[in-house]
Amino acid sequence: MVPIQIFMTGLLAVSILTTLTTQALKKLFRECGGKAHANIMASIVSVVIAVALGVAYAITKEIDVNAQYIVCVVVLAFLGWLCSMNGYDKVKQAVKQIIAGGDIDKLEE
Repeated sequence: MVPIQIFMTGLLAVSILTTLTTQALKKLFRECGGKAHANIMASIVSVVIAVALGVAYAITKEIDVNAQYIVCVVVLAFLGWLCSMNGYDKVKQAVKQIIAGGDIDKLEE
């Protein structure tokens, strides 16, 4: 079991790193002339960072990875994504983008 203090510190780290990484990737995509959806990108970045943080914690503390620990990492990724999205409206927009297949034009119809 992960102590709540460690979990909350991890959540802070994941949300901050997700926000900063997503902003950097958005800027990189704009410079290259590509099209990027920040909401979907934030969810992918959040999962990658949370899994990396979970693996690093498991290695440094030499703990056994069990189902409870995996659930903690999944919850960390989800909550990190929600924190980095900054509000319910952005989450609603992300869900609509996923349903519409990432096409912004379909949302306005």
